[in-house]
Amino acid sequence: MKRVLAIAGFILLAACQKSDVKVLIGATAIVAPGAQPIEDSIVIVTGHTIRSVGMRKDIPIPQDSERTDLTGKWVVPAQGSRIAIGEESNLLILNRAPSGAAPADTGDISRKLVGGEWK
Repeated sequence: MKRVLAIAGFILLAACQKSDVKVLIGATAIVAPGAQPIEDSIVIVTGHTIRSVGMRKDIPIPQDSERTDLTGKWVVPAQGSRIAIGEESNLLILNRAPSGAAPADTGDISRKLVGGEWK
């Protein structure tokens, strides 16, 4: 009986853990300075690395993922970064359109994803 309870407890704890996969849904993404914006984008981050980026209609969303709806927001790379497969996930979430690939004002930044962790 104790063994069954221990196994059930372990399974319950495993199910409660956060996913290592983050999916940013619906924002307009600017992947690099000078690049065309991608409207209604999906950015998939696994661990600290960008795994996929593109239009929502083209990118399947992983089942076991932490999903964040960013409709109406902008996603841009932090200075010196870019949003591309294999790159470190250093992203800025902006409340309004940036000036190029950088926020017009630091007050425009609503969140940051640095090395796969929300700041």
